[in-house]
Amino acid sequence: MQRLSLVDESFDLNLIKEYNLSIQVSLDGFSFSILDSVRKKVICLYHQDTFTSEPGFHLKKLHSIYDEVDLLSLPYKKTKIYFSTPDKTTLVPIAVFNQDLTGDFYRLSQNAGKNSKILYSLIADMASYAVYEVDRTTLNLLQEKHPDGMMHNDLVLAGYGCPPGIPLMKIRILRKQLVIMTMNDKVNFCNSYHYEGENDMLYYILGTVKNLDLKPEMIILDGMVNKHEAIYHRLKQYFEHVELTANNPRVYYSHLLANLPDSRFINLFNSFSIA
Repeated sequence: MQRLSLVDESFDLNLIKEYNLSIQVSLDGFSFSILDSVRKKVICLYHQDTFTSEPGFHLKKLHSIYDEVDLLSLPYKKTKIYFSTPDKTTLVPIAVFNQDLTGDFYRLSQNAGKNSKILYSLIADMASYAVYEVDRTTLNLLQEKHPDGMMHNDLVLAGYGCPPGIPLMKIRILRKQLVIMTMNDKVNFCNSYHYEGENDMLYYILGTVKNLDLKPEMIILDGMVNKHEAIYHRLKQYFEHVELTANNPRVYYSHLLANLPDSRFINLFNSFSIA
């Protein structure tokens, strides 16, 4: 999926101030979606692969996207920006978090880059704050383009749609990274792992269950996965309930978005349901 651009025929420039824009930025790619807030209908999806470990190349890609895509410069009702930085994020329990010590918390487990900015987001479903690193020049670009945009770590979307009150494991499958999250009353855990194939994925998932002595009642998947993938069926051999993250039933989708091949944009769509 090099580039994807889908715009519903009902898109109307005269109604732009009733539209909400959600953006997701990761090293895998740059994506955005648009919601018609009056009709509660998702009417646009754009994605551009930018898979790279080089921040300079990633920034160059972002500049070219903003130069080419006019939809990003429109005056939306609300704009939210989500950073997906699984290997540059650490969780800090609410009970001990202090925003004045954000950098210190981050450096307890991570080495901050010279050209980075440390941000934080409340992750209520994990009773924690996500403290994370973003490239400063990328952040400056996004703040310049969206001065009223609200910045978040994408973990704020992790618990959306998850059944409350039961121990569960949420697994996000990215292009080369696996993000494993647990949400229950006893263990709130998040970590990322680089994988080469489904055997690596299964190793890390089962290893996390064993090492944390977990008994998850449900496994929820999203990202580059669908019900035809081998990892989905292999997990069903170990766990009784394996599901894909569900769309918000109160939001409608353009027919163009009804048959996407996997769940990589589900969090972007569900972001419209979070204030």
